[in-house]
Amino acid sequence: MLEVSESKLAQYVVHHISDELVLGQEASEQPEIMLEAAFTQLAFHKLDLDQQYEFFHETNIGLNETYTYVTSIFDNPSSFLEQSNHIAKHLHSVSQHPNIKSGELFIGLFENCLFHDEVRQAIAIVKIEEKEMFLNVKNEHNKVIVNGIDGINVKKINNMAVIINMGQDENPAVFLKTKRKEDVVYWQERFLKLKVADENFHKTNLALTECKKYILKEETFTNTDKLGFLNKTLDYFRNEDEFQVDGYIETVFETADTIQKDVLINTVKPFETEISESAIVKAEKNYKRKIKLDDNIEIQVNVRDILEVNELIEVGYDEATKRKFYKIYFEEEV
Repeated sequence: MLEVSESKLAQYVVHHISDELVLGQEASEQPEIMLEAAFTQLAFHKLDLDQQYEFFHETNIGLNETYTYVTSIFDNPSSFLEQSNHIAKHLHSVSQHPNIKSGELFIGLFENCLFHDEVRQAIAIVKIEEKEMFLNVKNEHNKVIVNGIDGINVKKINNMAVIINMGQDENPAVFLKTKRKEDVVYWQERFLKLKVADENFHKTNLALTECKKYILKEETFTNTDKLGFLNKTLDYFRNEDEFQVDGYIETVFETADTIQKDVLINTVKPFETEISESAIVKAEKNYKRKIKLDDNIEIQVNVRDILEVNELIEVGYDEATKRKFYKIYFEEEV
């Protein structure tokens, strides 16, 4: 979806956000290769590309500060330093809480990014709150010199956002990552002020997540029951156009009691929606395919049908050893 292997960091600046705001004095251009690679990794590493967002405002999108500043950069790259200062000041104003840490704010304008096979500009905004100690080892005049350096690990997760210029007639596409769940309020809602671009994807993803949580936590289900219900859940979402909680319960939990039904209805009713295929693809990566036994044994199962699971795997209890066991049936080893 987003390819940055051939991108170029056209301009960048680093500010310091703490009780006192320290603004970068100038915008740097075209860093040397190693530094550019480091900044590119800092900006795009572990960015969540599954969920796309867009800027919004309740009355007028022009009143969304970050939207106004980044679109001004896209329209006039020579205003990069001025607008990045505005971005830093805006972030500083919404960061006045003791739980929000100080740190560096990297803002970079990247050219030649490929988004859906179209060449686009992208602005990366990254708040770095932690530094690490690195060893700098040099060989100078046949002598090894080791120094400790307090620096930034470009592979660590930070609060970050990447804004892609979609042209004059479209709102920018936004992707983000937050370091902690509690950072969502100040980073996503106050600083960036974003909403989900695809509401169906968002709700389908939440529905699948909550259904999975319920199945895995339900103590009356055996491991094979849980595996079967997870597979039937995926099948339901694959085969239906809309997620309706009553239909889901009837299809997946044929023998659910009243309490179980009430729990499910209260949990996932708000997420009824048209089903997003891309959300299903994302969920399939995380849905359970293993039965874990004690600390060091796992059984990998790749069948979907709960009836087939029960035919292939038998659970029992050995009175002689006082231990549970699984009996697995198969045709041949492969």
